[in-house]
Amino acid sequence: MATQLLIDADFSLYRDCSVVEREAVFTNEAGHSIHVLNSSEEEALEVFIRTIKKLEKTLGTDDTVLVFSGAENFRKDVWSGYKANRKATRKPLCYWSIIDRLKAEGTYKVVEETCLEGDDYIGILATRTSPVDRIIVSDDKDMQTLPNVKIWRMDGMVHTTEESADAFWLLQTLMGDTTDGYKGCPGLGPVLAQRVLDKAGDPWGNVLQAYHDGCRKNPKALEDGQTSDDLALLNARLARILRHTDWDSKNRKPILWTPPELAVTNVPG
Repeated sequence: MATQLLIDADFSLYRDCSVVEREAVFTNEAGHSIHVLNSSEEEALEVFIRTIKKLEKTLGTDDTVLVFSGAENFRKDVWSGYKANRKATRKPLCYWSIIDRLKAEGTYKVVEETCLEGDDYIGILATRTSPVDRIIVSDDKDMQTLPNVKIWRMDGMVHTTEESADAFWLLQTLMGDTTDGYKGCPGLGPVLAQRVLDKAGDPWGNVLQAYHDGCRKNPKALEDGQTSDDLALLNARLARILRHTDWDSKNRKPILWTPPELAVTNVPG
């Protein structure tokens, strides 16, 4: 079976554009030292292409898809606080112009979806039935929430199963992600979160119980009118990288994850 790489191009291009930035200093007419950041677009593109070629050689294919994030992010509609704690940072010089060049030149397939982060688009593609063997190239730990995929990381290949992916996703649901701004279950760190997942019984039921107990001890974790079940579901949706079953391809929008009991309850008729 042929192999296709799904590259988290946001990260790769950001890194490669950053390494070629250089500082120039000159003295103006007033005698002040002026520091100017500059970059060579050709050099940045060359470094990025070199990165892609090295990956293709290592993984034995020249079939590569560069996946970028869209201009919007559906999680901000799910919860306005998503990534709100991140300070505004600029993209490195040449970043946007190189994306435009990659699209125009057509050497690689470049894809993005307006409302999706790149990792969600990768998740949809990687979990969809395909005639090719797809390998995700990313160091984002959240890719491990995707079932039955191969993930190439700096430290080697990771293989997931449906069981391992669901466990990792629920672990993130319990722990939260301070980088993305959602806090998870009140009072739970990695050790206690893992204990919740190790319990016998229904995993989601155990997650709900943990949130109930945590919010009872820390009621300020809840917003006005919010229940502990609401908070658990919110964190689960924020933590879940989209799978192909979470995507409405006709209307080009996510299908937010719903617990089985709610899905049955909400069936029309």
